[in-house]
Amino acid sequence: MASTRGHLLAPEHLASVASAIELVSAMWSGTDELEMSAADERTVQLLADYLQLGLDELATPRAQHIKDSIGDAVVLALKVGVRSEQSLVERRVRVNVEFRLRAQGWSMWTSTKEAPAWLDRDAIDRVNAILSTPTAQESEEEEEDVVASILARVEEVSEFLLTIPSATETEQEEVKEEPESTHVRRTWYYLPSLSTKSKRDDICTLASTSTPRLTGFLLAGKPGLIVIEHPLSTPSPTDSESQAASSALDAFWSTIKRESWSDIPSSHKKISQRLVEPSTGRAFSTFDDVTDWPELERAAERGRRSDLSKLIRWLDARGIAGTQCLESVLGVGSWDA
Repeated sequence: MASTRGHLLAPEHLASVASAIELVSAMWSGTDELEMSAADERTVQLLADYLQLGLDELATPRAQHIKDSIGDAVVLALKVGVRSEQSLVERRVRVNVEFRLRAQGWSMWTSTKEAPAWLDRDAIDRVNAILSTPTAQESEEEEEDVVASILARVEEVSEFLLTIPSATETEQEEVKEEPESTHVRRTWYYLPSLSTKSKRDDICTLASTSTPRLTGFLLAGKPGLIVIEHPLSTPSPTDSESQAASSALDAFWSTIKRESWSDIPSSHKKISQRLVEPSTGRAFSTFDDVTDWPELERAAERGRRSDLSKLIRWLDARGIAGTQCLESVLGVGSWDA
């Protein structure tokens, strides 16, 4: 679409803007980290075409057509994510960066319409105050300085977002007061290896903060064992409720693989669902890493049958048929010396 709102910036200034757009886009190149409208994508391509023209081509009809087709600005929508030490799930805010092509300068903002539910109006105003902080002599800045200013504002926004609690005390009390269901869909998972403490913590955190809250345990080792209980509303769930519980666990593992295991090769993210108890009595009230619990210590080490018996007794005490379940999930051979 041709612009009627002024002349394009001089080629040397446009080159600086194009370089800044390219650099910022490269910094937000991950999945879902950056959005750009089709019109802005076209403008970026037209801008590149224009800057590649030789001096002898600038006065040609083709060059004039490209100039007239270039938009007034390019807007990059950056996903700025923060995650506190207590939370596995990343919270994201959309920050728009506008690079003007027919006037000097650039700007940043977020909008109420695009803001997540956990960001109230006062917080949005604070974010915009940070993003609109003027930079001295912006019109004379080189590309590197523009990008540095953008990164500095994003960093300040991230620091502010970390000060916003993930839930109010009232909400936390409401969660605590919710009656626990008596029946669950219990699923048993086998992992060839489960060791890294931080990744075990991530599993526990996400399970405990999921809605509905998941219960169960994980036991590190080679192999690793994870048992997750998803609450059911009745002892005899409908097909749709069973499917919803299954889908919720699929989503749980997708989040773990995407957020916590992003640095692990895909071939090493193997999780095998070995046993599903469609409806059974709840055995756990929380989700815990029991690897270092005294009553289960070394229970996951290969070949230690005496330690496996500890796990069986522990499960039996909770009303779970330990021997039967472990034979189905782990197999006798998994524990041979």
